[in-house]
Amino acid sequence: MTPWTDRAGKFSPLKAAVLALTLAPAIWLIVQTSAGWLGARPLTEAIHQTGDWAIRFLLLSLAVTPLRRIGQWPKLINVRRMLGVTAFFYAFVHLTLYVADQSWRIGFVVSEIALRFYLTIGFVALVGLAVLAATSTDAMIRRLGGAWNRLHKIVYAIAILGLLHFLIQSKLDVYEATLMVGLFF
Repeated sequence: MTPWTDRAGKFSPLKAAVLALTLAPAIWLIVQTSAGWLGARPLTEAIHQTGDWAIRFLLLSLAVTPLRRIGQWPKLINVRRMLGVTAFFYAFVHLTLYVADQSWRIGFVVSEIALRFYLTIGFVALVGLAVLAATSTDAMIRRLGGAWNRLHKIVYAIAILGLLHFLIQSKLDVYEATLMVGLFF
């Protein structure tokens, strides 16, 4: 099954559009990097952009269920997994770029994560997203049975941790972080 097809194997315009949406920020970041448009500290800007997109896609994945009910559009549920896995992808790239910014000094990064509260909660959120992404396959859903639903309810705690990480690291410009918190609630 490809990401742009439904369970019956037919082309899904909705899934194709969401796939394009999930890839667009990464493509735009590559374009910005290639063109030298990321400013004086390109790695720092890339870290911020990937973190922003991670929280945006996480909140979009959480918005699927209420939007599906409000809009009476049951097929919308078919893109929730794609949005959630995309949130993990951007969060993983966010951490990877942070490690690169620290000259790949893993020991230093581990100590920073342990010593800085906002890094600790961001890392815990990433680990949680990794668990959810790893258990989002059809095979894992079948294997876990009813426990899968209970496990995936931790996404709300993960979202709170991610938003707290975003708020704390935002320092002076908290507009978008505050907006995201408002949208979450």
